[in-house]
Amino acid sequence: MIKLTTNKSLYKGVLNKQDSFSDRLTLFLLHFAFILKEFKSDKIDDIDKKLQELYDFNFRQVELSIREIGYGDQSINKKMKDYINLF
Repeated sequence: MIKLTTNKSLYKGVLNKQDSFSDRLTLFLLHFAFILKEFKSDKIDDIDKKLQELYDFNFRQVELSIREIGYGDQSINKKMKDYINLF
């Protein structure tokens, strides 16, 4: 999914011509939402637990990525809240 969200052709026609972390994350969350919705509709035993683990892992990785960019603890909480609300 990360390779899909870094595809330059996805940004054609976007008003913000930048390829920023926020833009990539927005597209990643859009793809991730479709994946979760598709697997949620499957009638597989124990799928809810696995989807929750996947959700938790992805947002943990997003938080780590935001920390690597250099945001402080207070900024991270605000950014994570914004991204989760966007999701």
